[in-house]
Order: sequence, then structure tokens, then C-alpha cells
Amino acid sequence: MNMTTLSGNALLIALNQAKNETKQGLCDVFTTKLERLAAHIRTNYLTPTEAAELLEQEAEKMQSELRGDHNG
Repeated sequence: MNMTTLSGNALLIALNQAKNETKQGLCDVFTTKLERLAAHIRTNYLTPTEAAELLEQEAEKMQSELRGDHNG
């Protein structure tokens, strides 16, 4: 296996770039999810309580996915 060796500065630059790309990707995912939820809330005229419950369900779903649960 051929592996490239990085110097200290190059490694820090690569790590920072990976971190920034990850943050951008997560931002894109969450922004899209929030926009979809907002559209659902408006389209279906959800009450504030229903909207809060929807957000709680989404949060629980995300936590479940993070834990690796495969029930949904």
C-alpha cells in the first residue's frame, strides 16, 4: 500500500479542510431538513403544538440514526 506522509503543517491544513468540508456538509443537510419541515408545517397548517411535536420527532429520529438504531 502506498501512503503519502504529511508534515505537521500540511496535516493541520488537511485536517482543517476536512473539518470545514464536514461542517459545510452538515449545514447543507440540516438546512435542507429545516426547510422541508417548515414547508410541511405551512402546507399542513400545523398548530404550534403540532409543529413542536414534529420537531421533537425529527430530533428523536436523528438521535436514533446517530446511535445506529435501524427501526425506522
